[in-house]
Amino acid sequence: MKTLILLPTVLVAALVPMTLSGEHFAADAAKLATNDAVDTKPWFVDTGHSICVFACKHADAAWFYGTFDRVEGALKLDPADLASSSVSLTIPIDSLDSNNKDRDGHLMSPDFFNAKENPEMTFNSTKIVADGNNLTVTGDLSMAGVTRSMTIPVEWTGDGEFRGRRRGYLAQFSVNRSDFDMNYGVAKKTLGDEVRLTISLELIQAK
Repeated sequence: MKTLILLPTVLVAALVPMTLSGEHFAADAAKLATNDAVDTKPWFVDTGHSICVFACKHADAAWFYGTFDRVEGALKLDPADLASSSVSLTIPIDSLDSNNKDRDGHLMSPDFFNAKENPEMTFNSTKIVADGNNLTVTGDLSMAGVTRSMTIPVEWTGDGEFRGRRRGYLAQFSVNRSDFDMNYGVAKKTLGDEVRLTISLELIQAK
């Protein structure tokens, strides 16, 4: 669900004092150019450190939670040209875990995801807007054979180093499952229509 970008070089460039000597300015410009070259390299989801958590209300009483334990995908970012940037995410439906095998089987049945015919949930961006470190990502969310356009706020959670450059993002949003033709239990409120999704991504940059 495929809500991501920091623009450090643009911000730093804007803060370079105009009174710097030519020598210092040239050194800083070269440093910024190097950073830009690094930042335009693609990022790939570290599946071992990323997850999708879902929550749905049962019997109009309490929220129960489950996970999709595998999230795959990539982020392509050009800080100078967000129009050419993109996010794509894929979540295999068989990675679903609701802490109950019978319920897992029901969720993968035609009453819900119909995983046999629709084995993956996907998100592909159509527009990315940056606000400082955070992003607003618009794209097509597809599951259970239905595709809907979504606009998702994405929070940058940090940058780090561990066997390569890493970056984290967090997306929290809700969907109505009836919009994806998953109507089981909605009318009788045995299972809520709203599904809350939290997607935590750790990305590693290509070398």
